[in-house]
Amino acid sequence: MGVHRVVEVAQSLVFGLVALVSSPPHVVLVGLDSSGKTTALLRLKYGQYVNAVPTVGFNCEKVRCGGGQWLVWDVGGAERVRPLWRSYTRATDALIFVVDSSSGPDRLEEARLELHRLTRQQNHECLALNRARPPLLVLANKQDLPGAKDTQQLAKALGLPDLPQPQAWAVAAACAVTGEGLDEAMAALHHLLLKTKKTHKTRK
Repeated sequence: MGVHRVVEVAQSLVFGLVALVSSPPHVVLVGLDSSGKTTALLRLKYGQYVNAVPTVGFNCEKVRCGGGQWLVWDVGGAERVRPLWRSYTRATDALIFVVDSSSGPDRLEEARLELHRLTRQQNHECLALNRARPPLLVLANKQDLPGAKDTQQLAKALGLPDLPQPQAWAVAAACAVTGEGLDEAMAALHHLLLKTKKTHKTRK
């Protein structure tokens, strides 16, 4: 193992230990209405399917999964509620954007516009405050439905490669109803968060 790799592993361990003794990362779940945000949150919290009703305001739960503990805010996705996303995501440590993988072109375009609007707002705020940009995990939900797009198709449809270079992102396939892929998705987010913190610390 090379010296640089040893340093990377050591830094990851340090960040992991700090995460254990500090408050859990603040994560916000957003996405269009009916994408499965609340179902995913309740599955992460209780480890089983819980019938969810449309979120009018927000839900907040502390969950343990994917190699860490998280404070997760689930914000409603109805069009009239989306302007409030900015308030919840202003100081977040990480962002999860939930997408219904079986959505048609119009719905995916709507999701793309909302996602890019939100990341632009975060970009401006983080530059002004000299904060690291929160890593973005796109949760490709409802993989059990017919016509569900895979992660590469969704990354292209949502224009993720067009996001500003400092923005760390990943796409993870999941099914919130069965729970399949959720723990792996949170593990990917945990990795992104550690990587973002390390990169931002190096640039200072």
